[in-house]
Amino acid sequence: MTRIELAPGVVQYQFPPREDKHYGFSLVVLLNEESRSALLIDTGYEEHAAAVLADLVTMDYALKVAVISHFHPDHILGLQALPKIDIIGSPKWEETLLHYGTIEELKTFVPTQIASRDTGINFGRFHLDFRPAAGHAPCSQYTIIDNAFIHVADNVMTSNDGQDILPWAELDTISEHIASLELLSDYKGYTFLLSHGCVLADQQLQMEAIENRVRYFQNVLTGKGSFSYEQATQGCTREFLHQEWLVRNEDD
Repeated sequence: MTRIELAPGVVQYQFPPREDKHYGFSLVVLLNEESRSALLIDTGYEEHAAAVLADLVTMDYALKVAVISHFHPDHILGLQALPKIDIIGSPKWEETLLHYGTIEELKTFVPTQIASRDTGINFGRFHLDFRPAAGHAPCSQYTIIDNAFIHVADNVMTSNDGQDILPWAELDTISEHIASLELLSDYKGYTFLLSHGCVLADQQLQMEAIENRVRYFQNVLTGKGSFSYEQATQGCTREFLHQEWLVRNEDD
């Protein structure tokens, strides 16, 4: 685990990839120094959340809140390693979470507070706003921190050393993913916080990341999910890792 202070009270915990994967795990923590409390954005798997919690304890911080960017297992399973805390999530959380079981089976992960475009929350000196960002998951959302940082969920993913990772979506959700990426371009100049990968602060790199992913998805739509990786990435300025995630038409 690597602990990186991005700004006063804003910390990124970066973990290496699991075996045979290129993407690591980046968990973001906001620290309220006055109350010695912490807010966590995404939890990773249990080992990631447990490591973050242990580090917070050594600094005499109590973890009080988790904001979930979307309800895929690698973003929520860490809740099992945490004490009972408030869980903030999208109004569409059920559309993702209930793919994995029943409410009773998954009650550990059910949000206690809903965050939407009309919702803002304060945590210490920080103010958080939310924007729906569907495509990777129906419940994906962006978290904006003090109009300075934006947590982008999995809509942009890289390796820990900054190599681009092919975006994941299903064919019928690509248009939503494109719209969410185009929305992200409105926030260029904010620091992009990735759930998987490095921080993106340079505006040129931010726009290149967005444009390459939009171009890829547009190519996939043009080919109706029948294009090869080379065809689907025509015009992109970067190579992508995890090419096995190429969106295919399941009917082919």
